[in-house]
Amino acid sequence: MKKATRILTVQYSFLQLGYWVDYLLISSFAAVLLMSRGFKASEIGYVTTMGSVMAIFLQTYLSSLADKSKKITLKQILGLMIAMAFLAAGIVWLVPSSHVATFIGMFTAFGVTSSISPLLTALCLQYNYAGYGVDFGIARSLGSFGYAAAGFVMGQVTEKFGANIILPIFCVVYVLLMFTLLSMRKVDNNNDKMEKPEKPSGIIEFFRKYPRYDVFLISVMLIYFMQMILGTYMIYFVKSYGGAEAEMGTVLSVTAFAEMPAVAFGMFFLRKFTAQKLLKVTAIAASIKFISMIFITDIKVFIALMLIHFFYSGMYMVSSVYFANSIVDDSDAVKAQGILAVGITGVVGIASNIIGGYMLEFVSVKAVTVLGAALAIIGTVTMFLATGEKIPKVSQKAAK
Repeated sequence: MKKATRILTVQYSFLQLGYWVDYLLISSFAAVLLMSRGFKASEIGYVTTMGSVMAIFLQTYLSSLADKSKKITLKQILGLMIAMAFLAAGIVWLVPSSHVATFIGMFTAFGVTSSISPLLTALCLQYNYAGYGVDFGIARSLGSFGYAAAGFVMGQVTEKFGANIILPIFCVVYVLLMFTLLSMRKVDNNNDKMEKPEKPSGIIEFFRKYPRYDVFLISVMLIYFMQMILGTYMIYFVKSYGGAEAEMGTVLSVTAFAEMPAVAFGMFFLRKFTAQKLLKVTAIAASIKFISMIFITDIKVFIALMLIHFFYSGMYMVSSVYFANSIVDDSDAVKAQGILAVGITGVVGIASNIIGGYMLEFVSVKAVTVLGAALAIIGTVTMFLATGEKIPKVSQKAAK
């Protein structure tokens, strides 16, 4: 069992590493590719918005399918998703002159890739429920390393060879992930060793039952609104500070490297501090970041500011999982994580892409940053409410 666990941890770590490389390519570098093919900022927003809508439906449906199906395994679902993203990106790569093919292929690749992350988390849980101690913390920190390294390398590569180099690299990484997935040990969905929680709540019942979670979700969505704009339109901000594709890669790399130690030592921080305290720190860090961006004029300062992601997204990755699990019943833990993913990548992704795309065409980058900073401040106040003691864990009235 120990040898099998070591092998699975290595394989799962490679899945995380490769996935976050491709997520970087299809999210942050998508704008670079689309700009090179004549897309306006608002059109780029349409691409990522359609991808976000697709991600909402895919995450909702696939999570339910993975929980309920006795015939379809989680590995099969992941394999199908990887194949879909590969084919969509391949079409964009092979038909560079078609505006329509680029639009459809890019939003499909983005939507499918965005939907894979919670399934990867569920895969780790499935192995652990079956008795294999796969180390999620190490694997996820390697994912951040992959994101960081790819950000730095791709910034240099796209500036030297052009944006079209993005798609073949994206496809090659997914081929490697498919081979890794196929080589991993099978786990029966209905293994008797796997602990089965009670029947989960319906979606409406869930929101009525957990008012503290509702406030927490709202706060996270507000705090991540500006970050989602940056995820899609980073190149616009980098250029406004005097940088180009190479500096954009450095920004993304520094961001991910700053997150890594917070993720890797997440359990240490949780033993020293509560998840509530860490979430308050992440909220304050978000406000500081976006307020600071209003006054930045130099790309070097902007790059240095990304170090704050140790406290912002790094600590959030760890503390949000444990806090969400602590305020809902065990039977609703998976749904709580899924809704967080849909809230950020789906709902906020749609809003930020549409609003950000239009604003960047008609107003300055600074005006967009002011809006993002204002929402982050409101989100920080809301986070303090969510992590306080006055909101009950479960609404007894709703639960009856």
